[in-house]
Amino acid sequence: MWCLTPEESQSWCEGHGIHLDSRNHPILDDLKYDVQVPLSDRSWSRLFYVSQFIASSVEPFEKCLFWVTLSGVWGSSENWHLFYRFRDSYHERRLLDQAPGHVFLRHEAADLTTFIQLALISGWDFYVVPRPLHQAAVFVTHDEFVHFYTSNDAFASKARTFLD
Repeated sequence: MWCLTPEESQSWCEGHGIHLDSRNHPILDDLKYDVQVPLSDRSWSRLFYVSQFIASSVEPFEKCLFWVTLSGVWGSSENWHLFYRFRDSYHERRLLDQAPGHVFLRHEAADLTTFIQLALISGWDFYVVPRPLHQAAVFVTHDEFVHFYTSNDAFASKARTFLD
C-alpha cells in the first residue's frame, strides 16, 4: 500500500479513466446500477463481515484506490491512534488530510478490509475504486449508506441483500 495526496488521488482516477465531479471526487454513477444499502440499525458485531463484503465486492483487482473524502463528522467515533498505527506499518506518517488516498495491490486485500473497517468505525465518507473494474466500485457515506456501483446484474442483486 502507498498513500496519495488529494491531487495524486485525483490524478490516479483520471489516469484510470474515472471522471471527477465538481468536488474532484470519483463519478461512479455511469455504471448501470447504484445499489444503496443502509448500514443504520445493523449489528456492529457484524462490522468485520460488512467490511469483508465491501472489500470482496471490488475483487479481483490489480490496484484499488481507497480514498477518504470526509472525516471528522463523528469525532467521538474516530480512533486516530489505531488508524495512524496501522498506516505506520506501511511507513506512512503523513496526516489523513495530507494523504487521504490509499492504493492497494492485489495481495493487500486483507489490509483493504481493515482500512474499510476503520473507516466504518470512524464514520467517514470513502470510495473504493478497483482497477480493472470487474464487479463493482463502492462509496460509503457518514450517513450510513453503502452505494455499490455496478453493471453486473447478478452482483446488483447480491448487493441488495448482502446484510439480510
